[in-house]
Amino acid sequence: MEEKRAKITEIDLVRGFAMMGVLMVHATSFATVQMRGDDFFGLYNFLNIFSKVGTTTFIFLSSFVLFYNYYHRPFRGRDLARFFKNRLMYILVPYLLFSVLFFTVAWYHRGGESDLPAMLDSFWPKLATGKSYTHLYFIFINIQFYILFPLVLMLLKRFRSFAAVCVLVGIVLQWLFYIGNDAWWDVTNRNSWSLSFLSYYFLGAWFGIYYERVKAWLTSAKQAASPARRRLGWFALWVVWLGAALIHIGLRYNQRLLGMEYHPLLYDAFWNVHTLTTAVVMLQVALHFGNKRAWWLNGFRRLGVYSFGVYLVHPLVLLVYRDYPPQTENSWLLLAWYAGGFVSALVVSYIVVYSISRLGSWTWIFFGKLPGSLRRGRTPSPPVPSQPVTKVSS
Repeated sequence: MEEKRAKITEIDLVRGFAMMGVLMVHATSFATVQMRGDDFFGLYNFLNIFSKVGTTTFIFLSSFVLFYNYYHRPFRGRDLARFFKNRLMYILVPYLLFSVLFFTVAWYHRGGESDLPAMLDSFWPKLATGKSYTHLYFIFINIQFYILFPLVLMLLKRFRSFAAVCVLVGIVLQWLFYIGNDAWWDVTNRNSWSLSFLSYYFLGAWFGIYYERVKAWLTSAKQAASPARRRLGWFALWVVWLGAALIHIGLRYNQRLLGMEYHPLLYDAFWNVHTLTTAVVMLQVALHFGNKRAWWLNGFRRLGVYSFGVYLVHPLVLLVYRDYPPQTENSWLLLAWYAGGFVSALVVSYIVVYSISRLGSWTWIFFGKLPGSLRRGRTPSPPVPSQPVTKVSS
């Protein structure tokens, strides 16, 4: 049987970057509504829109890790059974537990009464669509992708020419869904369905299948047949990324503050380009820094290791934090309060997840499977990959 492939330690950095994006979006979401007209609204809008890259990057990483691990080795019946067993244990169980937790907290926080039949009637549809709380849609989407994974893997292994162009196929399919939904279907909660994120899924698949080539292109110019052309490709990538991000930010600024409305597909287009290129840029940055041991890099790595748990816990921290807003209209004090929400979500969530994960191996029911060396409190060297929704034992 073919051995497992080498772990890509740099992915923890990408997870850390993506998790910071998630935290920033959620920490500034209220500000983009409540602080319109404030001196710092432009900053809130910038941070909120520029950071809307976390969940899409995690979808990319989920697919990337799966295809990197499984595409180049046999995938038989026992592998399929183990694959779904691990996803059931380490993804679905935490999803169920946190769905119950957040639904219950939100129910009582909004003044709901202790009426179990009414609560259950409201809970089941939300559980089935990832709507028990605002952030759980991401896990619901990944569950859909896990169900599709064996079929997609079989197709890409069987038709190698399809694998070579699967990124384009993913983009086309996603946009057929966008256009069809805009013109005819009007699907409720469009972003709770995997069709809305096929470009990220297939980008991750392509990177996982051809990782050695991708890594060489992203990291090495001296050994390239045409170093100048490769550097020009890097420059083009970063220009497209930054340009799409800035236009996306500007469109949302005009919409939120000035009331200027554009066609919904225009927002989708710049968001799609912005977030797709962000995944590649983040990976290039992570590969550039590699296993360097700067303190701030280690911080991102550790955040990446615990990112699944931090993702699940942080909205509860923000929910409590927002119950104590400052009684002031001073822009600087309000800015400090919103910044405090971001820091609290980051620090408190990390401490909670880190502490609980040390209680024993049974804590997988909350945060999935962490690397064993981390669970026992040892620092791995080099860092051991972990992730929000992708990394479970194969």
